[in-house]
Amino acid sequence: MEEIKVYKLENEFLKVELLNLGATIKKLEVKDKNGNFRNVVLGFDDIEKYKENPAYFGAVIGRTAGRIKNAELKIGDKVYSLDSNNNGNTLHGGKNSISHRFWTVERIENGLVFSIDSPHLDNGYPANVEIKVSYILNKNELEVRYFAKADSLTYLNLTNHSYFNLSGNPENTIYEDILKINSDYLVGIDENSIPSETIALDNNIFDFRKSKKLKDFFMATDIQKTIANEGIDHPFIFNEKIGRLEIENLESGIKMSVETDNPAVVIYTGNYLQDIGFKKHSAICFETQEVPNLYLNPSFIDENKAYERYTKFIFVQ
Repeated sequence: MEEIKVYKLENEFLKVELLNLGATIKKLEVKDKNGNFRNVVLGFDDIEKYKENPAYFGAVIGRTAGRIKNAELKIGDKVYSLDSNNNGNTLHGGKNSISHRFWTVERIENGLVFSIDSPHLDNGYPANVEIKVSYILNKNELEVRYFAKADSLTYLNLTNHSYFNLSGNPENTIYEDILKINSDYLVGIDENSIPSETIALDNNIFDFRKSKKLKDFFMATDIQKTIANEGIDHPFIFNEKIGRLEIENLESGIKMSVETDNPAVVIYTGNYLQDIGFKKHSAICFETQEVPNLYLNPSFIDENKAYERYTKFIFVQ
C-alpha cells in the first residue's frame, strides 16, 4: 500500500515541503521583514487529511474543459459528455483525480520532478496522458513547470491549487492584502460556476489594474461577487503574453509576484474555507490556466504537440 511521503527543498530564501500525493505543496516558508521564516500556504498539519479532503490544498489539478460543465466535448468525430466524463475523470476534482493519486518523484538540481500517467489514473479521459510537474527553487522563487503528452487528440489544462496567506497566520483574513493584476477582462460565471460572459473591468469592483486593498473589494457589492458566495472565483484574462500579478501583506512585509505563460488565472478568495475548518477568506488561490472558453476556442494537444506551461511564485521584500 502506498504511503504519503514528504519531500523538502530549501535554500536561504525559501523552504518548501511537497507530498507525493497530488504533487502537493504542503508548506512554503518565506522570510518576513524581520528575517523570520513564515509558512504562507494553507494546509493540514495531519498529512492523512490530504487523502480524504476534497479541497486538495496545494495539489496539481486538471481543469477539465476549462471548468465547463453540463456540455459536450467534441474531439474529431467523437463527442464526450463532460458530465459523465467528469464523474469518472481522473484529471479534475474527486477521489479519482490526479490530486488524490500518488506520483513518482525524482530529484533534480534545485528541485523535484513529479510524474504520473494514465495506467496509474484509471483514466476516464479521452486520451492516455503522461504528465510531469517540476518544482524548482531559484533563489527567491519557486518555479512550477508543467509538461504533458498524449497518444491522441485531447484537451488538457493543468494548474496548482495552493492557498496563500502571506501573513503566515491562518487566523487572519486576506482583507488587508494589496492585489494588483494586469487584466482588462474577467470571465463572468452563472449560479453553477459555469463561465457565461466576458466582462470589461472599467468601473468594476473586480478591477485590480491599480494596486488595491482586498478589503475595498469585499466592502463593495456586485452580482458576480454575490454568485461567488461574496468573494472572487473568476478567471481573469491577462493583457500580455506573459501574465503577471502581485499581492502583498503589509504586516509581514511579504510580497509575492506570480508570473506565467498561461493566458489566464482563476483567482479564488477561499469563499467556502469555513466548510472545512478554516476561516472564510483566510487565503487566496491563483490557478494559472487556459482561458475557460472551451465553448468558443478549445485548446487541444495530441501526440505531435506537447503541453508545456510554467508559473513562477516570486517573493520579494
